[in-house]
Amino acid sequence: MAKFVFRMASFLNLKEKLEEQKKLEYGTALAALEAERMKLAELEGELSEKLSEFSQMVKIKIEPDKFALYNMYIELLKQRIVQQKTEVKKAEEFAEQKRLILVEAMRERKSLEIIKEKDYDIFKEEEKRREQRFVDEIVSYRYSDGEAGGNGGTNS
Repeated sequence: MAKFVFRMASFLNLKEKLEEQKKLEYGTALAALEAERMKLAELEGELSEKLSEFSQMVKIKIEPDKFALYNMYIELLKQRIVQQKTEVKKAEEFAEQKRLILVEAMRERKSLEIIKEKDYDIFKEEEKRREQRFVDEIVSYRYSDGEAGGNGGTNS
């Protein structure tokens, strides 16, 4: 039996390598997104902590200068949170772009694999036909060789 060789094997290999690269890029984008989310969570935690401290200090009569400092710091944290939410949104959009690119790369590879499977099925059918022709030729040769032996194809 002849060996099956896919006519676009090098193209399929290239698509597989590109898909792997896109997977890595998507993974990197997800890691960056997670880092941005962690920064946001830390800022929100710090804001919650400072608001609690500020609330306690107000109850015990805080000095005006400390009141102003806490208030400024809390406002700064709120601004940083707004900025960080923007960074998270950008990271989400970037990760989504990388995901879509990966999906497209996977689709391209899969379509080539489908073509490869169809080509292989055609190859197997052709091999069956060749084998059948070969068997038919052998049977035909034996039959004609038996007639040439002089007994007319009968065994008396």
